[in-house]
Amino acid sequence: MYLGVNIYRLEAKSCKNPGVGSMKSNDDYKEEKKYETEEIIEENETYPPGRTRIFKIIISYCLLGILGWYLFNFLFHYDFFNIKYVIADGNDYLKQNEILKKSEIKIGENIFLLNLKKSVGLLKGDPWIREVEIKKIIPDKIKIIIKERKVSAIVKVGDEYWESSKEGIILCLSDSEENTTGLPLITGLNSKNIKFGEKIPEPEYRTALEIIHCMEVILPKKFCGVDILDSDDFLIYNQDGSIKVRVNKAEEIINKENLLRETLKKIMEEKLLIDYIDLRFKDSLVIKVKK
Repeated sequence: MYLGVNIYRLEAKSCKNPGVGSMKSNDDYKEEKKYETEEIIEENETYPPGRTRIFKIIISYCLLGILGWYLFNFLFHYDFFNIKYVIADGNDYLKQNEILKKSEIKIGENIFLLNLKKSVGLLKGDPWIREVEIKKIIPDKIKIIIKERKVSAIVKVGDEYWESSKEGIILCLSDSEENTTGLPLITGLNSKNIKFGEKIPEPEYRTALEIIHCMEVILPKKFCGVDILDSDDFLIYNQDGSIKVRVNKAEEIINKENLLRETLKKIMEEKLLIDYIDLRFKDSLVIKVKK
C-alpha cells in the first residue's frame, strides 16, 4: 500500500505542470524563426534588389539587340525584299522605260533602301509630269502614279513651233508648221529663245488661251488661232482666215455673246466679205468691211 501511494504521488507531480514541456517547445520555435530571419536578412544584404533588377534589364536589352540585328539583316539584306516590278500608271505621253530611267529606281534594289523623296524630285523635273506619287508595295513592287500635263496650244517661238501646256510650259516641238492637231495656234509672242521645259513669261499667252476658249464656247471648231498684236489687242481667226475678230480681253466676248452670235450668223449666211469684227469698243460691235 505504501509503495502504491508513492507512485501515485510521483505521477501526480509529473502531471501537475503539464504546460512546461510545451513552453520549451515555443521558445525553441521562436529561436529557430529568429535564426531564419537573420539568415534571410544576410542573404538580402548579399544580393540587393536594385542590382538584380539592373541585371535583368541588361539581359532584356541584350536579347532585344540580338533580335533587332537579325530583323535588320532580314529586312535589308534578304533577297525577298528586292525590287522586282516597277509599274507606271497615268502616263500617256511618257513611256514606262522613260519613267523608270528618270526615277533612278533600280531593279534588284532593296525596297526599304529606296529614297522616295529623291525619286519623286527627279520625276517632277520632267516638264511633262505635273504630279507624281510613288508607293512601295511590300515585298517587291513599286507603283509610280503620275499626272501628265496636257497640250493646250501650239505656240510659235522664233521660227519654231512648240506644243505648250495651259501654264505656258514648253513641252515638245510640234511635228510640223501646219496646225493639224486641232489645237489653237498662238503667234505674236516676243519671246525668241524659249527652250524645252521653260515657261513662257509673257502674260499675253494666258490671255490668248482664255480668248480662244471663250470663242470655242460660242462657235465650236470655228476659230483656230490667235495673233497677239499688243498687250490689249488680240486677233482671232478661223481656218481659212475669212472671219477675224479683234478683242482686248476674254470678258468682252462673254459680255457681247448674243450680239457676236447674230453678227457671225449674218456674215456666214450672206457670205459677206469683211476685214474683221472689232469688239474693243465699249457696249458696241464694229464691222470693218473689205474694200
